[in-house]
Amino acid sequence: MPIGFFSRRRARRRPASPARWAALVLVLLAAGCAHPRQAAAPAGQPPEVSAEARALRFPLDAYTLSRLDIQTVEYAEDLLTRACMRGAGLDWELLPPPARVDTDPLHRRRYGVIEPEVAARYGYHLPPLAADQRAREQVWRRRETLPPAQRRAAYGDDGQGGCRQTARTRLAAGVPALDQQWLNGFIGDTFAASQRVPAVVAAFDAWSRCMKARGFGYRTPLDAAADPAWSRYPQAGPGELAAATADVGCKRATGLVATWSAADEAVQLRAIAAHRDAFDRFRRAREAELDAARKVIGHR
Repeated sequence: MPIGFFSRRRARRRPASPARWAALVLVLLAAGCAHPRQAAAPAGQPPEVSAEARALRFPLDAYTLSRLDIQTVEYAEDLLTRACMRGAGLDWELLPPPARVDTDPLHRRRYGVIEPEVAARYGYHLPPLAADQRAREQVWRRRETLPPAQRRAAYGDDGQGGCRQTARTRLAAGVPALDQQWLNGFIGDTFAASQRVPAVVAAFDAWSRCMKARGFGYRTPLDAAADPAWSRYPQAGPGELAAATADVGCKRATGLVATWSAADEAVQLRAIAAHRDAFDRFRRAREAELDAARKVIGHR
């Protein structure tokens, strides 16, 4: 599975709707099964997202929720939760409204680290959260220490009910029901298939030779990022920084990201064309969930 992260707090907060679940699978695809822990935040802000990373967009994006879409749905859920809580004489702290710009695009680490500054400062570890992400994290953390009465009203006695469940039920009304694993399968299968495209295999070989010339023996960028040596420490050491810097340099020297992203796009388009009815259902589910959230926010 590809590298990156799955440590963003909102991704573990609640059972996902069909479109949201698929978006989380894309996070996993951008993340990988093993990943270094997040580095302690240094002085200053993390690097701005590069134009190359921000430009990575794919056909399947039209059928899943982006990070900003998920923030929209979560904000609508919070508004409904707060209204319910106030009916019980209690308050509910809202998450920040949806951001205008995604400070951590979903595909930023789809092919591993591709930004020179990120590689040089953090290696394969995660950069610190941007300011908007930190604000969201702080709200989630405060929710972990709610007073008992407020917690019961919000989550019910079993943690699965209360005002949160009331809000989710309202937002889900009218959203087509789908097997959550259905779209997940397309997402995982197409990513795996992209790695078998002959042009990508050739690019991997060229990248691997480039890395070997720089003293690193990895077959693919996914192998480099998933090296268990990196996860042993909370921050990147000199060896990791050197490997990640070489990795990015070799990606650029071989044109790997352009080759792989073109193959990724072609594989996804073929899957969509071959399963048109299924993807029409995925699109309707996504649009219905977003429409419901936007109506709630618009009537706040």
